[in-house]
Parts: sequence; structure tokens; C-alpha cells
Amino acid sequence: MQAPLHPDEDQRLSALDAYDMIETPTESDFDDIVDLASRICETPVSLMSLLDKDRQWFKASVGTDTDSTPRENAICGHTILQDDLLEIEDTLNDPRTWDNQLIVEEHGMRFYAGVQLRTPQGLPIGTLCVLDDKPRKLTEFQRTALRTLANQVMSQLELRRTLRNQEILRGEMDHRVKNSLQTVQSLIRIYASKVSDPVATEAFAAVDRRLTAVVALHRELHQSSAVTRVRMQPFLSGILAHLSQTCPENVRVTSKIADFELSSAEATAVAVVLSECVANAIKHAFPDNRAGEISISFQYEPDGSVRLSCADNGVGKTDTPSEVAAMTSLGQRIMDASAQQIAATLDREAQNDGYRVTMTFTPVATGRPA
Repeated sequence: MQAPLHPDEDQRLSALDAYDMIETPTESDFDDIVDLASRICETPVSLMSLLDKDRQWFKASVGTDTDSTPRENAICGHTILQDDLLEIEDTLNDPRTWDNQLIVEEHGMRFYAGVQLRTPQGLPIGTLCVLDDKPRKLTEFQRTALRTLANQVMSQLELRRTLRNQEILRGEMDHRVKNSLQTVQSLIRIYASKVSDPVATEAFAAVDRRLTAVVALHRELHQSSAVTRVRMQPFLSGILAHLSQTCPENVRVTSKIADFELSSAEATAVAVVLSECVANAIKHAFPDNRAGEISISFQYEPDGSVRLSCADNGVGKTDTPSEVAAMTSLGQRIMDASAQQIAATLDREAQNDGYRVTMTFTPVATGRPA
């Protein structure tokens, strides 16, 4: 006998869709639960069944290779109409199942017990069930265990839905923050174009570089599956691509960036220091159209620390006019503040053949380079 539809069928199907589980790959967490259900209940078959509009689909199973059956053959359709566990001791003697050709005749299942997978709102989206090829009866311990395991299935489903919703929300926030910052950045560039004072111009440029780093950070987070982790290779490559556009033809930027992850706070600090180093080298290291190179290295050290090196082969030690010194001092203060935020050490070294800035710190946690 085919089970009638649930009284709240539309809401039930909407609740099932919200978990986004149908046709997803197998997962060990659910496989382990159905395996445990089969062992505890001493049955050859156990299923995590999700009851869709026209079929029941098995997210996890033991004892069968079938991944779905038509809904009209689903005993679980009767289970979702119950207030508690549905136990059919002999399918040939129960009017709900005796004429079920697929379950009873083709597969020879003579026993069924199932518990609803119920959402926090009380809507049943499927079942955790066990089947046997001979009539039988569960013990009270087995019934309790089956209910407990069904609750564990729902806990896992709720966890996955919560994480997925957080990921969607985070992505939307990163997208909106990025767009808002780009608007602010455009306004800063408009104001900067109307300022003639060199110190004010440099201050606007420093703010613009900082915004560029933060915009790039949110772009990377928006495209990433991580919540607070940033892949440094594409992130810093994007920063350098932007900076390279400001290079004169006589200056080129080269880089060697290892592929690993840092926290978003660490990534931002590295990007700001990198931006200031490159911008300072572009403006001051190669006067009179002197040809040169700015070399960037960002690597993982054997002792577990991370090292950023920004070196140029420009003029190095030189007498600097007071006006330029003021601008350089602003960049140094920005770098110092960023380094302090992540407990990093900054070393500056001016030589006759160029200038080098090195930033070293131990990350709170990171993914090692491949």
C-alpha cells in the first residue's frame, strides 16, 4: 500500500531542499552511522533515506547497492507519518507492506524498523531504517539506539547546513565590503588628483595602497572556500600586478611567492608592508630613469617562520632631501604599525647597491607549501 502524502508535504519538501543533500557524494560520517545501526540492530540492511517528491534517495546504506527507489515503494513514506519509530515485524502480515513488490517480493525483506529524520521544526525529511530478510522484533535497547543514531544524523545535517549558510553569508559580506571599499578608493583618488602638496599626495597614495590590499583580501576570501584563510600566492600576485602598473618602463618587478595560507589579519599586514616597500622603491630607488629591478620573495623558513623580502638594486645609500624623507617616514610608520599587529620583525638595510626590507614572523597557523 502506498503511503499518503504528509499533511505538510510542501513544507516538508522545502525543508529537505534546504539541506541540499540529494545526489551528494557519500560521506564517512553518515556511512559510519548506518553501519553502526546495522550492527546494533543485527540486520543485513540499513539505510539513511531522504524522501523526495517522487523517490527516496539513500545518502548512506549497508547491504544494498541501490541508491534510490520510487516513492510508491518506500516503506519510509509510512514512517514519516508516525509520531515515533515504525516497526513492522513481518512485512507479509502488515497491510502497509504485504503488496510491496520491490521490497517484499524482489528483495525479500520481511522486517522493517525506521525512525524519522526530523528537523528542529518537526518536519520529517527521511528516515534511518533497518531491514531484515526474516521476521523479527527489536529489543528496547535497539529501538533506543536507533532513535539516538537518527538524532546524530540530524545533528550532522544541521551542522552542514549551518556551515554552508555561514559560507554564503561570508561570501556576500566580502563581496559587499569589497565593492564599498572600491567606492571609497575612487573618492580618495579624485581628492588626491586635486592636491598639490607632496606630503598630502603621498598620504593619499598610502591610503590608496592600503585600500588596494584590503580590497584584494576580500576578493580572495570571496573566491575562497575558507572562512578566514587566505592563499598567499594568488593574493600577493594580485597586489603585485596592481603595483606593477605604476612602474616606469625602466623598472621591473620580479617575485617568488610560495603557495601556502595565512590568516586574513596576517595576509593584510604582509600586503601592506609589501605595497609600501614596492611603492617606495619605485619612487626613490631609480632616479633619472635609471634601470633596475625590485625583487620580492615570500617563503616559509625551516624554523616555521615566514619571511618577506623586498629588495631593489637602486641607489641605496644616498642623501635624501627633507621633503622625500618625510614621505619615506610615513611609509615606514605604516609598515611598522602593520608589522606590530602580527608581532613581526622588520629589518631595513641600505647599501651602496640597493635597499632591502625584510619582514619575519611566526604565523598563528598556516598551510605549508606543497
